[in-house]
Parts: sequence; C-alpha cells; structure tokens
Amino acid sequence: MMMKKEQGFTLLEVMVALFVFSVAVLALLATRNQAIRLNEAARNQVILTLLADRKMAEAVGAGFVPAGEASGFFGKHYKGYRWKEVISPSPFPVIRQITVTVTKGHGKSKTSLSLVSFVSSIP
Repeated sequence: MMMKKEQGFTLLEVMVALFVFSVAVLALLATRNQAIRLNEAARNQVILTLLADRKMAEAVGAGFVPAGEASGFFGKHYKGYRWKEVISPSPFPVIRQITVTVTKGHGKSKTSLSLVSFVSSIP
C-alpha cells in the first residue's frame, strides 16, 4: 500500500514567503513616504511662487519709487512665509530693478524663491 504525500508548505517555504512579502511592504512604504515628501515640497513651491507673484504685482503697481528695501510677513493664512523686497537702481537712471524674495523655514529646511522685474519712470 502506498502512502499519499501530504500537501502543504514547509516551515522554510513559509519563512521565505514572509521575508519576500515584508521586503515588498517596506519598499512600498518607502515609496509612499517619498511621495508625501515630494508632494509637500511641490505644495510649498507653488505657495512661494504665488506669494512672490503677489508681492511683485504690488511693487510694480507702485511704479517708479526710490531705491530701498522692505520686508515683512504674509499674515496668519501663510504663517512662516516671509518676504523681502529690494528696489535698486540700474545702469539707466530711468529704470529700477525690483527683486522680491519669499522664504519659508530656517536652516536646512529653508526654501526660497526670488522674482526680478524692472520699472521705468518713462510713461
């Protein structure tokens, strides 16, 4: 009489399968965390761009003003975002250069964006 071979997995096969599964799960979690970081960086870059564009529109709208610097914050809706506006003379006396820089964070987490434009005293 022949005995039937039992169907099933050995302990070693189960352990190898669990190891492969855990490596795959760890890879997926690392990918998810990287996607979250990239999403946050893109969000901050969009906000920096919009805020810098807003400040630049105000500066250009003011027209031909004397050279100087100003800085400040955007208020409670954009907590942590700072702006700096530098109006400097150009080689041509009828033109001023405007540089607007918007910054968020400090140290290694600091991100900033600068826009440059020109205004003229000629109507």
